[in-house]
Amino acid sequence: MIWLPIAGMVIFGGMRISMIFTAVMFTCCTVMMWRTFFHRVLFARLIVPLTAFLAALMWWMVYVSEPGFSISPSIALFSFLVLMLGSLPAIIWLYRKWRHSDRQQAHAYDALAMAAVHVVDVIHGERHLWHHGKRIRRWCELLENFAVEVTTCLSLKDRVDPADTGLRRELREEALRVAEAIRLHKRALVTASCIEDVERVVNSLICGIDDLVREDRAALLVNAPDLPSRISRLRTMGARLLPGIVVIGISVVLPLVPGIPPDAESSARWMLALVGASMILSSSPEAVGAVRDVLGRSLPFK
Repeated sequence: MIWLPIAGMVIFGGMRISMIFTAVMFTCCTVMMWRTFFHRVLFARLIVPLTAFLAALMWWMVYVSEPGFSISPSIALFSFLVLMLGSLPAIIWLYRKWRHSDRQQAHAYDALAMAAVHVVDVIHGERHLWHHGKRIRRWCELLENFAVEVTTCLSLKDRVDPADTGLRRELREEALRVAEAIRLHKRALVTASCIEDVERVVNSLICGIDDLVREDRAALLVNAPDLPSRISRLRTMGARLLPGIVVIGISVVLPLVPGIPPDAESSARWMLALVGASMILSSSPEAVGAVRDVLGRSLPFK
């Protein structure tokens, strides 16, 4: 991330091309890491918005920058075309070919079984550190990563025709149920009071690995909790997103409010946008207080 823009300046010969290279890099990172937004870990949820913000910032800098090169423009253009039209497509094609052959040789749940073995190995090997808070958080992050993988793998999208929406939705809901069953282990780890509590979680995960190896989907769903109804999920999502969307909307229409000093308008808009994004990501009550502080400093009325 740090040396690639510098290498782009050396190879491509100009700040503008380097910024384009950096913007493309952050855009690709945003697309490739979109699944981290579904993690229930704050740091993981911040990755996609942060990379998307950096990508948008770099594209804006490209837009406002003046074209220019420090070396021959033809050499810079040739280097850029070789990278984008030659090396990058070749790497993507080889990667996709490798993934395709790897999936054809493996069973449906092999990747999940290997991921579960890794989680069990880490927790079992560090079970004597059950009283360390940072270690518990690491275990919970491993379980969260595994739950997201379960949601993706057990949906079996590559086996179902896209037009068969009913079956795809049914498999998706089953995958979400199994993922929730895995997330329930996080509470057991957080509230563990002895090493035996951690070992019970390990034993439960081992039973899940046995079901995965046997590809026994029914056994995986036996202890999986039921999902809330779609209406309930929509209400929860609306209650979660609406306050942040309202705050971001306020930042958009803030210039239309008369009487705001120009020097305070820009900073207030940025602050409101950031607060709105934090409310969407974390639903923190402290964000509401921050909004009031910003409005109190920027608006001429209370």
